[in-house]
Amino acid sequence: MWEHANAPAVGGPVDGRDVTVRVNDEGFPPDELDQTWLWVEYGGELLDADVNGIYVRESVAGAGPPGVYRWVPDLPGRA
Repeated sequence: MWEHANAPAVGGPVDGRDVTVRVNDEGFPPDELDQTWLWVEYGGELLDADVNGIYVRESVAGAGPPGVYRWVPDLPGRA
C-alpha cells in the first residue's frame, strides 16, 4: 500500500473536492497534477469538463504538506 495525503482542490474541474495523492519517500505530494492524473482519478466524471490546465500545489501558512492544489488553466499562447 502506498502512502497518501488528502488536499483540497481550488478551481478547475474538481473544485471543492479533496483529492488523494501519493506522497514520495520524504512525505511530499507531487508539485503538479496534470490531465493524465485527472482522467485516471475521475474518468467519466470529466467528460463535459474543461481539463485544459493543471493543478499546482501551494503551501498553506502554518500547515504542513500537502497544502492545496490550485487550478492553473492552459491559456492560449502560454509557453
